[in-house]
Amino acid sequence: MTTDDVTFGLLGPLEIRHATRRIPLGAGRQRSVLALMLLQTNQEVTVESLIKRLWDGEAPGGARNTVQAYVARLRRILREACGSDHLIRTGPCGYALSVPDDALDLTRFRALAAAGERYLSRGELRCAQRDFAESLTLWRGAAFQDVPCDTLQRDEAPALEDERLHVVERLCDLDLIQGAPASALTMLRPVIADRPLRERPWCQLITALYRCGRRAEALTAYQEIAQLLYSELGVEPGPDLRALHHALLDDVDMAWPPPRERIPGPRPAPHTTWAEPRQLPSGPPELAGREGEEGEAVRLLGTQPAAGTVPVVVLSGAPGCGKTALAVRVAHRSAARYPDGQIFLPLARPDGAPRDTASLLHDALHATGAACDAIPPGAEARSALLRARLAGRRVLLVLDDAADPAQVMPLLPGEPGCAVLVTARTELPELTAFHGAHPLTLGALPTDAAVELLGQILGPDRVAAEPDAAAELARHCGHLPIALCAAAGNLTGPRVVSLQAYADRLRTGDRLDLLSLGCGSGSAVRDAFDRSYRALPPAARGLFRLLGDAGLPHTTPQAAAALAGQPVEQTQPLARHLVAAHLAEEPEPGRLRLPGLLAGYAAERARAEDDPAALRAARARLLGWYAARAATAVRACMPQPGRARRDFGTPAKARAWLEAEADNLTALTRWGRGAERDALVVFPEGVA
Repeated sequence: MTTDDVTFGLLGPLEIRHATRRIPLGAGRQRSVLALMLLQTNQEVTVESLIKRLWDGEAPGGARNTVQAYVARLRRILREACGSDHLIRTGPCGYALSVPDDALDLTRFRALAAAGERYLSRGELRCAQRDFAESLTLWRGAAFQDVPCDTLQRDEAPALEDERLHVVERLCDLDLIQGAPASALTMLRPVIADRPLRERPWCQLITALYRCGRRAEALTAYQEIAQLLYSELGVEPGPDLRALHHALLDDVDMAWPPPRERIPGPRPAPHTTWAEPRQLPSGPPELAGREGEEGEAVRLLGTQPAAGTVPVVVLSGAPGCGKTALAVRVAHRSAARYPDGQIFLPLARPDGAPRDTASLLHDALHATGAACDAIPPGAEARSALLRARLAGRRVLLVLDDAADPAQVMPLLPGEPGCAVLVTARTELPELTAFHGAHPLTLGALPTDAAVELLGQILGPDRVAAEPDAAAELARHCGHLPIALCAAAGNLTGPRVVSLQAYADRLRTGDRLDLLSLGCGSGSAVRDAFDRSYRALPPAARGLFRLLGDAGLPHTTPQAAAALAGQPVEQTQPLARHLVAAHLAEEPEPGRLRLPGLLAGYAAERARAEDDPAALRAARARLLGWYAARAATAVRACMPQPGRARRDFGTPAKARAWLEAEADNLTALTRWGRGAERDALVVFPEGVA
């Protein structure tokens, strides 16, 4: 169970549910604190505001401590129910309850009602009726009915009831417009009994009675409301009621809605045809170790965005880390929020090259039902048409394998209601800066999750029989999901071997070749790496190859500059490019590392693309730089002052450098051919 399974209810008895279990709540004012925080979810509610509303301006001494105690108890209840302390956050002046939009019935009710109004304004009556009806199913009774708080009962409950009644009236409008007056009658009687002085439901009731052939009852209903208004308020019926009365007396049908109201009728024009796309691919049967990222992505997609924007979530990470698989899983979990459709757009060609924007927009428009001859030729015009077609709808767009922000931005909807889930080989900070996107980075799987993924494919019994071999196999696969799946696929072939035998082959052989999926199919891992590698600028590709050929455990910007034969100022941007493309990692600031299988892939590309003499020269430069630097560090550790001390500042800093570079210096001493003989380097005594 996770906090994603927690839901809150205000529209009826106050409740918290975890999965299907209702969580018991505490005393009266504690329930009031929860209700007040739920009215302002994801916003800080100040302690002063809570005190004022709990005691209606007559707070006792120690009220602040009492509120703190109520919040502490609520935290304990939530922690015991779902194991999380993070739902209630403490701010500078109060508390905020973090609740995804779909986890609170009030937020879902308002979102559905707003969507219904948008559909109604465009004349899409069937969609409007669907959303209005769904919103009313969230009501379980009167709001706050078991919350003993005078201010809530006085100020908030009537306002929420007005919102509910407005939706009921909208449904009755739609029944009358679409020729179903009997259906409207069943809803109107309870509304009139509850709010007898509300004139509009009486207008609807009279119209429905007349259209059901019950003219006498319609006249009686008019007399009833006319007498009630006069006796209670001393006023005559309003213009709509009077117009209905005249129509009854003349025995003529009455138009609905009244002429001064603007509710458009159905508009089935061809250009508004909507296809309700359902394009999500089948979800992956196996997905381990991504529960946290999956839950966070689902939560972020359901979070109410800033005004005029849509939720955008960007999943990025190393090639082969399972971005698309996770996106598809998240999209299926979130699909119910987007009943108007889910669009899945691959943003790259099969060879990994990015698709052009105009082609992507054409596919997106066609998915919504736009006829090919109605799609304009230019990318800007297509983008504008897509925004127009998505306006007021609830659609989830999954944009897979984005190369850069320029591919994504023309596809973004222009109004709230939709959401966008993006996968990308590289980070897309522009989407965060200018469109409020939420970035989520995927790394390699932890060992236990990698072993679990193997067990999901091979069967838990087989993995349990060789636990050490499974862990070693996961390590040789770099804990990457694509490599683990390829390995598991090979282990289920006609020539079944033990996990240990396959792990031994990976340890001693060419891993990228061994992680292929059958004769002639190529390496699944190598193909994934190729796509990211080819997207790099040439200079960044060159540094990537040199780092792979050097084979050091990690590299500083200065060492990388020596390897490339460039100033540090030129090398650092290239290193940042590798990190942004997830082809290198920064295990700590100022250190660069090629993780797992990527190190072997980079060395392979160096052997395939670079001149051997150039690689030997690069190694010689690196050896020379390390030898000089190590000698300087050793001299700086000695008691006599000198230039070496000036280079490092203090002996402690020199020792720290030697300790940090110990793994690299050890690796350099093991080089056994080529560059090291040419460089004639001798490390100082005691180094490595």
